[in-house]
Amino acid sequence: MLKKVFLSIFIILIGFTAFSFYLSPRLGGLISLGKDKIDRKVHKLEFNEGLQNSFDLRYEDISGREDLVLLREKFRLEQIVDSIDDQFNQVLAIQSWVQSQWEHDGNNVPDKFDAVYILEEAQKGERFRCVEYSLVARECLSALGFKIRTLGLMTKDISEVKSGGGHVANEVYLEDLNKWMFIDPQFDVIAVQGGVPLNAVELQRAIAHNERFEIINPNNTISKADYVQWIGPYLYYFYVTINGQRISVWDRIVGNKKQLTLLSKDANEPEYFQKIFKINNSYYTNSLSDFYPKIDSYN
Repeated sequence: MLKKVFLSIFIILIGFTAFSFYLSPRLGGLISLGKDKIDRKVHKLEFNEGLQNSFDLRYEDISGREDLVLLREKFRLEQIVDSIDDQFNQVLAIQSWVQSQWEHDGNNVPDKFDAVYILEEAQKGERFRCVEYSLVARECLSALGFKIRTLGLMTKDISEVKSGGGHVANEVYLEDLNKWMFIDPQFDVIAVQGGVPLNAVELQRAIAHNERFEIINPNNTISKADYVQWIGPYLYYFYVTINGQRISVWDRIVGNKKQLTLLSKDANEPEYFQKIFKINNSYYTNSLSDFYPKIDSYN
């Protein structure tokens, strides 16, 4: 009887260990495993134009939310854009303000993922990651009535590297231009081509095909050449959460689908994020129409 009990416990432990390695080959970062550097090659990507599936991506005005009202009033966000008439330059002004609030630190994770808290900590001298630049920019622009989403970017070898394979930025919907615009709050960068702001996929195409475009960088944080070299490899996988849903540890364990990833027609679905966790909570599409919904279709 005792042997059966020990055997059962042993089998359970083996199963638990195997499942843990399946979900996280690096056991959450405890094990050093994977490539040290990302592949910096920029690939030519191909997408479908037509709608393939409806993922019900919805972007609405949430500026009346209590935490956003506090953010807007505490940091006087309306004063930053009061004298600016067009949405493009309003976004540019907010992004520049956010970027100037602290210096980048890729390892410092805040205790709370809240824009007011992060800005207050920044005033005390704390520094934060690209994740926090994106979060604060998103919340500030949401507080002003913009429709904005967090945009995750991953390199082609995201499943093979142990660090440095991901970046977080944003895309904002400009109603007066009826299009999505990519912004990178960490660097205070917006890309334009022929005077028209580019979304992330358009920026990737311009880089991969050596097309002419410019970057607008009011805070002079980086040159165009350096930014193109830096951002290019990250523009391979593009992902957003579906309607801003939070992805918990439980979601990752059971594989709840709360994310949409856009990938090229010839790309493989990524298996892991830097071998830290299995990417099993995303839908995938090759369709630009799926990933860039028409906002006015439900307004």
